Amino acid sequence: MFVLKRSFHSSKAVLNIANVKVTLFSKQQCGLCDTAKSVMDQVVQQPKYRSCKYEIVDIMDPDNKEWYDKYCFDVPVLHVQNAEKETLNVEKLFHRFDEKKVQDLIEKFT
Repeated sequence: MFVLKRSFHSSKAVLNIANVKVTLFSKQQCGLCDTAKSVMDQVVQQPKYRSCKYEIVDIMDPDNKEWYDKYCFDVPVLHVQNAEKETLNVEKLFHRFDEKKVQDLIEKFT
């Protein structure tokens, strides 16, 4: 008889990562934004972080005027939060960040 055991701890971590929402606010023709997108691509391609909810918001899109007004001169900005409690506790990274900073921030919400 073959018994497959799975660690509760590791399955719990994957479940918690799925509850993390990561939003990158950026715009076209922005070198820092291009670098931030590259960093985020590296992070979300890692198996541990694939299940987080990740989106990119172009602040220049007319539908995103609220974000343009807020972050016009601050992009890129990364919001990390619990997807189930979006109105509570949003952590932000501004301008320059690396994979380690993003991973640490995501881990904070697991």
